[in-house]
Amino acid sequence: MSENQRQHPRQILQVDVELRFLEDDPRRVKTRDISQGGLFMRLSNSEHYTMGEMVSLSYKNPLQENRNTDKDGIIVRLTDDGIAVAFIEIADF
Repeated sequence: MSENQRQHPRQILQVDVELRFLEDDPRRVKTRDISQGGLFMRLSNSEHYTMGEMVSLSYKNPLQENRNTDKDGIIVRLTDDGIAVAFIEIADF
């Protein structure tokens, strides 16, 4: 088995997230896993989302003492059961 090469190791954690995408109403979803660099959210309609699109997320971050956290991210992977988002800093653009 190969060694994990991730910059930010994932932790299997279910966290409630408020997901905002384009002009859609915000929706509540649960994570499958989370890291310092992004997260994977379980969704039944992942085909509604587009690779490379930006989303906004709000959640209590278990990796930072459940601090209220607002993050922007880019959709980097779509699967049948959800989407993966990499966090970005708007200042990077």
